[in-house]
Amino acid sequence: MRSLFVFTLLLSSFLASAQIKEGAKVVDFSMSNSNANGSSFFFIQPLIGFGTAENELVYVGIGYTRQKSDFSGNTENFTSLIIGYEKFIELNSKVYFSPFISGSYGIGKSENGTTSDDLNSFSLALRPRLHYFMNSKWSVVASVGAIQYTRQVAKNAFGESTSDFFSMNLNSSNVFFGIRLNLNNE
Repeated sequence: MRSLFVFTLLLSSFLASAQIKEGAKVVDFSMSNSNANGSSFFFIQPLIGFGTAENELVYVGIGYTRQKSDFSGNTENFTSLIIGYEKFIELNSKVYFSPFISGSYGIGKSENGTTSDDLNSFSLALRPRLHYFMNSKWSVVASVGAIQYTRQVAKNAFGESTSDFFSMNLNSSNVFFGIRLNLNNE
């Protein structure tokens, strides 16, 4: 399946070219879903982007995350408001690299069999992304890993706790694929 995906990307790289222009409007949709070792993770993130300059986009959107661990019995549901910035660096006429810088604020709930926590979270992240422009309207986006700072506050019947953590990973289980529709190009 992966080799078919890579072959399709390479083959179609000779068929079209695209570029983000100032004033562009795009819809960016990313998701990830994994199940391994008794844990599941689902993430979905629709964003709307606006071209602020050539090869630059500013985004706003929402995200939803669900994590479940069979080992601990913990389930976490989280909804986030996301803002982001992306600067595109051309690798060839169809493939672009971009650092995606985002900030998010989210609220959610964490539950196990006996307790329930209300969660508030703020995070800043830098994610490397690759974009493949299939034509002037559609592109495929892939992201692996992140450098991220997160501050999370959990409240329950016993009180409140705050966690601050910094993470960096290039974990292949943290892969996000997405599609992008450019609403301006013909």
